[in-house]
Amino acid sequence: MKKFLFFLLFVLLISGSSFAQFGDILKKATDQVTKVELLEEKNVTTSIEDALPVAFWLKDLNEYDEPSEQDHYNFSLIPGYYKFVLQSYCLKAGTNGPTKGSGYLLAPLKGKRSDIVYNVVTNSANHPEIDQRDIQVFLWGVIYGSKFTDYPIDFQNKIRPLLTPSEITDLSLDIKNVPLDVMPSDIKKIAAFYNDFRAKITNPNSTYNEIESMAMLNGVLPEDPFSKYIQKGLWAYIGDGFYARSRPEGYQRTIQEIYRPAKVNAIKDSKGRLTSLENDGYKIEINYDDDSGRDVVSFSGQGDYPVWRFKSIKLSSENGLNSTTVENTGWMVKDKGLPIKKGGSNKYEMVTDDPMYSDYTGRVNDGKRVLKDFDEYRKEKKMQPLKDKQDECWADYHTMKGLKAATNPLDKSGQMNWIQKTLRLVTDWWNNSSSALAGEENSDNSNKRVDFRKFPSVPATNGMQRIITSERKRVE
Repeated sequence: MKKFLFFLLFVLLISGSSFAQFGDILKKATDQVTKVELLEEKNVTTSIEDALPVAFWLKDLNEYDEPSEQDHYNFSLIPGYYKFVLQSYCLKAGTNGPTKGSGYLLAPLKGKRSDIVYNVVTNSANHPEIDQRDIQVFLWGVIYGSKFTDYPIDFQNKIRPLLTPSEITDLSLDIKNVPLDVMPSDIKKIAAFYNDFRAKITNPNSTYNEIESMAMLNGVLPEDPFSKYIQKGLWAYIGDGFYARSRPEGYQRTIQEIYRPAKVNAIKDSKGRLTSLENDGYKIEINYDDDSGRDVVSFSGQGDYPVWRFKSIKLSSENGLNSTTVENTGWMVKDKGLPIKKGGSNKYEMVTDDPMYSDYTGRVNDGKRVLKDFDEYRKEKKMQPLKDKQDECWADYHTMKGLKAATNPLDKSGQMNWIQKTLRLVTDWWNNSSSALAGEENSDNSNKRVDFRKFPSVPATNGMQRIITSERKRVE
């Protein structure tokens, strides 16, 4: 390096270049040395910056529904809410593992060797004889540049069924990297760790505990001003009508939840009001109170406001075999929720189950936030703003809020299965409407295969592990 800079200075002096020009060229030359990129860092690059937009409208899903867990895991799913407890793997060695309260988002699997990582995790489901620990060690080797031929022969034979011949060839090449002696000190430290980690992984005398202790850091992470805070359990759309969220409980075990809203047949009247929801023999029928003056609620001193009151809500199942009706209960915000008349009037009297002013304005403000959140979501996905769909979104949101409030008493006494299934129509219908507004259409209710392996969990906190989930059931 010193010889290069001396030669460069000599050439510039001979050519008569100015000192300013020399400074510019010198800076470029030294930048080439200090901007070292480690190839290991490119093998899997997925980070929080790649995270899928959060499907905010699903944040309360578990308040209205409980996920089901199958005895024998099958990932070809009809609409429903599912829970899987699965084997998972760390994709970032030398970091801290998930802890209670850690927030994770889903992001596409990216990087030069992301395809190999995906294939190994995918193929592992067909080879239960291969131990989870062996797969984990091998994934670390894929990411950090271990040569396939450097592993002990018996280990190569164990892992070979997870790979194609071309992948084995790719993984048998030497990793090309910048020599340690020309690296800046901070980069040199990371590169030395990768060298030592590769040696530990391929050493036939290394135990799993020794490898794990090198890959897993203990203790509390120092505060990082560049880390982000996110809530736990946030949902994201992963394609083909499926939403997912991951809750890692340590790097080897992840609770994977999948939600696929059912396509619900909805009917609206000439005023744009929802009158019927139906799917698979379950049905909700809504009648509105259209008597004179019943489309207004008056708040003394605050004004008269537009409202739709429910006259009856009928729930039925198995094509009418079971049924129940809620009479004269519930309301929903009409139009934009703006006052018709300031100050209020004596024309409209408060009746049982009419809202208080704070309840009404609370729902109006919630609706405004939902519209704003949808615009932000569409912006993240580089879509057009809501604009002409705002009225539709507003009406659907307030219908959903009104129906859930009006039917809530039905779901408090341990309730019959058919009532719970019927009420689920409201959740599915709203989430399908939301999906359509967000640009994700659900076309039918036939079986579809979900693939969450393409979307590892990424931490909001710097210095924590990326986690990829397999289809292998985690048995304690």
